[in-house]
Amino acid sequence: MEQIKFKGIVLKSIDYKEKDKLLTIFSLELGKLTAVLKGVRQEKAKLKFAAMPFCFAEFVATNVNGYYTITECYQIESFYDIFSNYKKSVAGFLFLEISCIIMQKSPDESWFLTLLNFLKELEFSKTDEKILEIKFLLTTLKKIGYALSFDYCTECGLKFMGDVHLNLETGELECSTCANINSVKLTKQQFSVLKIIDLSSLNKLESIKQKEDVLNEIKQVLVKNLNLRLGVMLKSVY
Repeated sequence: MEQIKFKGIVLKSIDYKEKDKLLTIFSLELGKLTAVLKGVRQEKAKLKFAAMPFCFAEFVATNVNGYYTITECYQIESFYDIFSNYKKSVAGFLFLEISCIIMQKSPDESWFLTLLNFLKELEFSKTDEKILEIKFLLTTLKKIGYALSFDYCTECGLKFMGDVHLNLETGELECSTCANINSVKLTKQQFSVLKIIDLSSLNKLESIKQKEDVLNEIKQVLVKNLNLRLGVMLKSVY
């Protein structure tokens, strides 16, 4: 029986057997893994906090033939404010769900830090939650190889001058001449806001102010695009 330590973020937690929880953890050292937390559903269980989504902690686990059982947990950050605020929780669960889908059973330090930094920004900054969601969706598209080009039409190569469309078949931005039946037109305002968010670093997003309906429309288009790129339907989208 091997005992290991790793830092990780709980992506999801489900009931398992009578008193246990089954955790999906995105760890810095091991990538995505599944671990059992025994007895945690009992009233006085001392590791209840470790079964909560968003929990960032150092875990101690036993490993028997690839099956992990959590024995100890030392919390680093609970991200409690995400849980207690509806808008933040909507964004936070979107971050966790996407990370759960795109991460594999191998380490990815870059994405681990990306997720952690987004959660910190969501917890501690005053940045609009919808803007953080849009930035995360754009960052995910880049991660999986579908970064949006905001300067030139990916079909004809000409610089954008007029209307811009998102081709949901290819996941790329196109000019009105190249757009087809699979393309969704972006208003000039939507395109401008999308480009500004894409170009802004995470810690500079707080200065961006925009109407909620505009942000909602942008988010819906990006979610539809990401669903098609991943071949899934994101469940945590509101």
